[in-house]
Amino acid sequence: MPSTFIRNLHESFEAFPLSKKVLLAPRFADGQQWLHQVCRDYGHVLNVEVQTIESLALRQSSLQLFQQQKTVIRSEQSFWIIQKIMLDLTKSEDPYLSQTVMTPGMVSCFHRSIEDLRQAFVHAKDLDLTHFVDHRKGLFVTEVLRRYEKMLESYNFVDQMILADLVVVDQDGTIYIMPENRLLTKSQQTIVNKIAGERLVTLMHDLPFTASKSDFPADKAQIFHATGTLAEIREVMRRILSQQEPLDRIEIIASNYDPYAGTIQTLASELDISCTFANGLPIQYARMGRTLLKLLHWLDNDFQVTDIIGLLREGGLSFQNVDDSIGASEWIRSIEAIQIGWGKERYLELLESTIEEEEAKPILVNLRKIFQGIFAKWPRDDAWNPTFILSWLQQIITKYGTIQNEDDTLIVKKMDELVASLTTVDAISSSGMKKNVALQYVEQLLSGIRVKVASTPNPGAIHISSLSSGGLTGRPFTYMVGMDEHNWYVSSRQDPLLLDEERQNISVNLTLTSERGRQFKIDRLRRLANITGNVTLSYTSYQITEGKQVSAAFEVLQIFRNKTLLTDADYSVLGNALGSPVSYQINTQANAEITPLDKLDVWMDALLDNRGRLLSGWDVLNKAYNDLSNGSDAVMKRISNTITAHDGFIQSEAFAADIGQRVFSASQLERYAECPMRFYFGYILGIWSKNEVVYDRKRWLEPMERGNLLHRIFYEYLKQITSDGSLPANHDRSLLQYITEEQLANYTQLIPAPSQHILLKEYGEIRQDVDWFYNEELIKTTCPRYFEQELTIDGEPMQLKLTDGSMITIKGFIDRIDQIEPHSYRIIDYKTGNPNKYRENGYFAGGTQLQHALYALAAEQWLKESGRDKDARVTESSYYFPTARGVGREVVRLQDKRELLTGVVRNLLISMEQGVYIPTEDAKRCRYCDYATVCVNYATFMTDKKKDPDNTKNLKELLEVETIE
Repeated sequence: MPSTFIRNLHESFEAFPLSKKVLLAPRFADGQQWLHQVCRDYGHVLNVEVQTIESLALRQSSLQLFQQQKTVIRSEQSFWIIQKIMLDLTKSEDPYLSQTVMTPGMVSCFHRSIEDLRQAFVHAKDLDLTHFVDHRKGLFVTEVLRRYEKMLESYNFVDQMILADLVVVDQDGTIYIMPENRLLTKSQQTIVNKIAGERLVTLMHDLPFTASKSDFPADKAQIFHATGTLAEIREVMRRILSQQEPLDRIEIIASNYDPYAGTIQTLASELDISCTFANGLPIQYARMGRTLLKLLHWLDNDFQVTDIIGLLREGGLSFQNVDDSIGASEWIRSIEAIQIGWGKERYLELLESTIEEEEAKPILVNLRKIFQGIFAKWPRDDAWNPTFILSWLQQIITKYGTIQNEDDTLIVKKMDELVASLTTVDAISSSGMKKNVALQYVEQLLSGIRVKVASTPNPGAIHISSLSSGGLTGRPFTYMVGMDEHNWYVSSRQDPLLLDEERQNISVNLTLTSERGRQFKIDRLRRLANITGNVTLSYTSYQITEGKQVSAAFEVLQIFRNKTLLTDADYSVLGNALGSPVSYQINTQANAEITPLDKLDVWMDALLDNRGRLLSGWDVLNKAYNDLSNGSDAVMKRISNTITAHDGFIQSEAFAADIGQRVFSASQLERYAECPMRFYFGYILGIWSKNEVVYDRKRWLEPMERGNLLHRIFYEYLKQITSDGSLPANHDRSLLQYITEEQLANYTQLIPAPSQHILLKEYGEIRQDVDWFYNEELIKTTCPRYFEQELTIDGEPMQLKLTDGSMITIKGFIDRIDQIEPHSYRIIDYKTGNPNKYRENGYFAGGTQLQHALYALAAEQWLKESGRDKDARVTESSYYFPTARGVGREVVRLQDKRELLTGVVRNLLISMEQGVYIPTEDAKRCRYCDYATVCVNYATFMTDKKKDPDNTKNLKELLEVETIE
């Protein structure tokens, strides 16, 4: 049955059957939906077209505009003119507003108020300072309006106020039909009255839908509440599927549109349910939209390379059109290899240097060309503007954006329109600003682009509308979701620029903010009275994220009263009647009428008994998912006391052969002693964390990078002052300072700093470390001989002979070898970290400190076999901390425990051959481990396992090493 409004509309059409009729609607979509209802319920109507007041005004003034060579200015264009005027005024002496408050929100506030004044036929000359509570504000508003009027006149722009004077009366006897609208501005009223005159038919709306005598079907309404937005939408979808009605007979009106529309889109996509969205969805629901937002983040984030790599990996950007023979992964690997980190300049600088150093690979040349185009023109710090950023984004997505569907195509088109629109007024309004302010404007502009917009319903799809556009489809099934007190609240907050008191003083044509809010609410209640058929009202009564109860909107309570005829019912009566809220998970066994929505509901059937109690469920899960069953078995074996393959005890004959062929460094053996599983992941499986330059706003160099830099400075300095170890050290502070500055410059080029402040701070710390090194070297009595010495014989890794005659292939570099006296040497290992773990009375530290002994034996053998000193003896090793943190400390180890060294090394090798790759029991070592996310809490189980006597045999060699200090 049609609503009263549709009946009245049909009667208006019937009253003038042969006359041309124009239905004036707030939006074209509203008029089309009204017409659709009339035609569905009463049959075709003749000679009716839909117009809005704005479109009618343009049609009736088109000749005048052409003859006077005037252009209608759109709201998004006038915004930038207002922004330009305000910015100019902030530069005057003693301005009312400073540039720091010139945010998009502030400009929007002034823009709305200036438009209100213009549409109320208020000129700058009509304003008086007595109209305003603050005279300075009055002067500022008056000047903005005066300059705006002058700008319109200078550039032949026409706004709605001027347009009202240009429209001509329609002489063909057209009948104009318009629903009552008390929110029309003075300019809109003038346009309608001037064109339609006495031929205007005004239709009265229905009673508010909450009125007991309205057409709204309160007696058939269903009401429920839920524990969250997703739970609410899941319940709506269950009901829709249970009723088995065609989808195009259903409308969902979302009270809080964007959050609900997004939830509906996500769930509908999973369930393969077609939906149309009256107000569309934000651009992040299309891949091209996400690409734009990520490019914006890339710009704002100082061009971190991880952002552009992410776009290539996800497919948002593609360089295939540059060279289609190169795959996405190859582009990504090439960019990663350059180690850009962040900073616009580094892209081209590092590409140039890489091309010069290496063979000019086509992919590198192409990358240089790509980034030269992306960074071709760049504004100064204070010369940014939204047009530049939008044009930059447009250029990138046009060249490299990937179009997946019609939403992506729409976004590209909208970007073209945005750029064209801004370019039109750019010559008038263009002004420089800081980058962060320009980005705010661009974010605001992009938020206005919507995808999946279907202002009118489509066949075969649920129609999703908002409170401002819903209730017009005439569909027989309507779900009104999100009906809590917050979502239905209509703000009566005053305009912060033009207070209601000031609006009353200025002109009777200006609508008061309080009146606008009141009338808006009345119009909404009357429009929703058009809903007929079956209605379900719902709201979220508990916000899980905030942990608080939420009340239903008053309108829900009123519909409940109309339904139950309990006119005095309050919220407690409503709550008792509704019962418990619907949760995300439901038990369909308890209610046979409920249709399971998806796998989750099916699983809940399997995991709950008929009273809603949660069962164990392990048998059901393990039977359904074999991998999960295997995982459960692995967890049980991990927490047991038995060492198994799930702990890293891997019995394989291949290990013995593999270990015998391996080339070891001291650090590899130490890593195995620290955590065999960590060794296994890295050196056996070859799984390593990716070497990336990671942005850290508090630090320039990572500890390892800082250590490498200091090693390089020490190496270059000692090599030069000893003529590569052939002469006694001739110390030269100025030379050391020169080398330090040279290496700092090299590292600055190689690794970007997050800020100049951090860079200078770490420069100072490194220079202080170098001073410590210099002062310590002045008092050393040993003679530096060899630096960064590689342990090779004839270019091959050394075959190191242990004291028991066994051999181990070894590789590595010794930081420094000093001569103590003839044929007596000390090896030195620079350390730039904390010296506390190198205890004076320690030696092997459970196998985690082998380098001093292993490399001492290797250095002695190398000196002899290479012919440097056939009588060489390495009697000492030291861990040397020549930094401010280490205060020049040197921990010396006498090399008199070589038989014990042999035992430790042999036990470690035997343990590897036996497949013992269990995790450490020291959880502290897991804090900075690259594999911590894989192991999780593995270390907590190992203490008891290692103590279990049944495991002693398998762990014998490893346990022996751990006891050796």
